[in-house]
Amino acid sequence: MSKSLSWDDLDCPVQPWIRTAIEVMGFDQMTPVQASTIPLFAKNKDVVVESVTGSGKTVSFVIPILEKVIAENANTKNFKKAHFHTLIVSPTRELSKQIKSVIDQFLEHYPEDQYPIRAQLLVGTNESTVRDDVNDLIENRPQILVGTPGRILDFLQMPVVKTTSCSMVILDEADRLLDVSFVKDVERILSVLPKQRRTGLFSATISSAGNTIFKTGLRNPVKITVNSKNHAPSSLKLNYIVVDPELKFQQLLSIVNNYRYKKCIVYFPTCISVTYFYSFIQFLQSKGIINENLSIFSLHGKLQTVSRMKTLEKFTETLDNSVLLTTDVAARGIDIPDVDLVIQLDPPTDSDIFLHRCGRTGRANRIGKAITFLNKGREEDYVPFMQVKNVELEEIKDLTIKGLPKPEEFYNMFKNWILADRSRFDHGVKSFVAFIRYYSNHSASSIFRLQTLDYVSICKMYGLFRLPRMPEITKYLKKDDDPENSVIFKDGWLVDPPVDLDSFAYADKKQEKKRLDELKHLKDIHDKKKLKFELKKKNMAWSNKTETKETKAERRLKMSIKRKAIEDQLAKEDNGDSEDDEVKQDWKEVVMQNKRQKTSSSGIQGSFDDL
Repeated sequence: MSKSLSWDDLDCPVQPWIRTAIEVMGFDQMTPVQASTIPLFAKNKDVVVESVTGSGKTVSFVIPILEKVIAENANTKNFKKAHFHTLIVSPTRELSKQIKSVIDQFLEHYPEDQYPIRAQLLVGTNESTVRDDVNDLIENRPQILVGTPGRILDFLQMPVVKTTSCSMVILDEADRLLDVSFVKDVERILSVLPKQRRTGLFSATISSAGNTIFKTGLRNPVKITVNSKNHAPSSLKLNYIVVDPELKFQQLLSIVNNYRYKKCIVYFPTCISVTYFYSFIQFLQSKGIINENLSIFSLHGKLQTVSRMKTLEKFTETLDNSVLLTTDVAARGIDIPDVDLVIQLDPPTDSDIFLHRCGRTGRANRIGKAITFLNKGREEDYVPFMQVKNVELEEIKDLTIKGLPKPEEFYNMFKNWILADRSRFDHGVKSFVAFIRYYSNHSASSIFRLQTLDYVSICKMYGLFRLPRMPEITKYLKKDDDPENSVIFKDGWLVDPPVDLDSFAYADKKQEKKRLDELKHLKDIHDKKKLKFELKKKNMAWSNKTETKETKAERRLKMSIKRKAIEDQLAKEDNGDSEDDEVKQDWKEVVMQNKRQKTSSSGIQGSFDDL
């Protein structure tokens, strides 16, 4: 054992009970990032830590936090009510819960005869409100708060919560917290905290945050970079497979069915594609095509918080061979034991996420394998593109599809499964459209180009038998010179004869009745202009429908933010005088009026938010 990595040689004192926890948790020696970070962070230094995924960054800040809580007497009855000592911010609920669980594992060894140290989780759920969180703070008096930016900001804005005792702030996955999605909330959170505090920024890819790290109020920080030249741990093998897009899903199933692993995480491009393929995999499992003893889980950002937490907990704790179908919601920081295989159905739109995904395996020097699928053709340039970023990918050649029906039989099976319920067809089309939009947002736009995409093959991969009406397809679809050899029939059909859409029914009786009523309504229209308008609306391109829904969602979000800002302003100015009450009443009336107008107005039903 290297002397410098022995816990006995740590260059700062550690509480005996913390040493006991370290031994019980099986940390035989420090990792390089722990040996470098703990002494500095425990000795009043701000730190910016960049280290490979799975290298032990969480323990690097948990130990200094616990030491500081004790050193600054936050573990005594004198610690003020409704105050807190440390705030830990992370981008996802799953990561927040995991950080709290690590803290709780340490606290299991805290002496019972001393005033307790507690941690509280602050994430948005349907089971608890911000008011409930505040009540927990007052009642349990936790010194350490862990949560996501949105919920933390709402929590800190409650008048009863006091921030003046906050001594330490951690931004975990700091590059993500400082991108456009979270940076405004993070800035507002930091603005209400004391300037005289210790701040720690941790991530595997902190360099991508650039100058935004200076917005966090760092005071003479020390930058700690571990293993920066090779961003992947040595125990992690990074591979790729070049596939025909039409056979990509079958290749995935073949690996899942035949590869030896304990737990596998499969990354899909969008939330809706997770639910779509999860449903079909369940069907295949019921038919004995997928191993019946394999536990399949699905997790994505559109699920309710409680469902996400339970799914992750089940996947973590199950002793069966298991597969988790997910999106980038489970790409950062999540530490699940026994994950020895990661598969990416498509490379992420942000190249920095690539290593975060791969890093769910090969953690803490355990052996792991990550496989990325690349479509034949231009996408193969992704390999030299990642080489520039010091990420070496090795090709897996001659990998055949085993244990599945022949490609044509498999496609017909997928198609027949869809034909059993029209809602599956709708789901498939939305998944396909969401993928095209996802593909168009790749940061490596010179490689991932809509002009070179094989739309027909991808459409068949999704089990579809007709190309959706999309401007991208109209503009970029490659057509065969010889019409007789073309795989596309009239109106974008990929099968001949085409499916009779008038008789293609929903399994759900209410949905089917609504469809039949709309069909009857169209047949009863005798005005040619009105009929043309109705048909145009009905046959609007899927991507246009999606954009319409997204525009409405953005407007609702902006209105919600504006309304909240005005309400906050009114709350601040409220001195109990009748004039303020009158203003509040006027504002409430405006809100109610808007609601009445929205209720009375007609519009396209449904939501495409999960695209």
